[in-house]
Amino acid sequence: MMTQTRSLLSAAALGALSLALASGAAGQNGAGNGASAAAATQQVGVQVTARATAVIAAPMAGQLVEFPAADGDSVKEGDVLVRFICAQQDAMLARAKAELVKRQELLKTQQALKALNAYSKADFATAQNDVGVATADVAVAQTAVDNCIVKAPFSGRVAATSVRNHQFVQAGAPLLDVVDDRDLELEFIVPSLWLAWLRPGAPMRMRVSETQQDYDGKITRVSGKVDAASQTIKIYGRIEGDTASLLPGMSGTAQFPSASR
Repeated sequence: MMTQTRSLLSAAALGALSLALASGAAGQNGAGNGASAAAATQQVGVQVTARATAVIAAPMAGQLVEFPAADGDSVKEGDVLVRFICAQQDAMLARAKAELVKRQELLKTQQALKALNAYSKADFATAQNDVGVATADVAVAQTAVDNCIVKAPFSGRVAATSVRNHQFVQAGAPLLDVVDDRDLELEFIVPSLWLAWLRPGAPMRMRVSETQQDYDGKITRVSGKVDAASQTIKIYGRIEGDTASLLPGMSGTAQFPSASR
């Protein structure tokens, strides 16, 4: 019992001594520690993201006949990414166009009769309506044909593929991901207290882990909401200069000279 009591007292004394030493050190180096804390808060984690990114999904159900894209390939806006077998859709379009021509000829006959004042108002109205319906059917059939080809919505790079050529896919199934690797943005989370000085246009410097290079940039916009639980806010920025070596998903640290002011 005596041994346990001495052990407890020794532990308490050691804790008190450690607390006293820590307090004394804080008192002696208060200014230095304050400066170190301020310097530490200047640096935050940052991630490189693409402003334009899209998951390309199948606009129709069908079998792929052309799927040239591979992960990492560069694409230009308007390039064909996917082509479906489209024989049925082509046939439906041809039929719709033929029906439209037929209805237009019937309308011309009714217009000729009307010019001679030898027509039926009901037949003339029906002929007009039939042309309108046939025109709409052509538009629907043309849309189906257009869906047989999927083009790149913007220039960038293929980030992932979910299917293979000659595969049958359902409408809405994801096909591939495309990102604009030229228009990059930076995202980072900072203490909300930084809003007192951190505003759009503020300079920053970023160190990218993957490239081990430094880049200059600036703040472009601030999120419209502060996270109430963590008292932080998301900030967005842009790198000024060449970003050819950067890819979406890279990360690093950002420093803000204005934090020391």
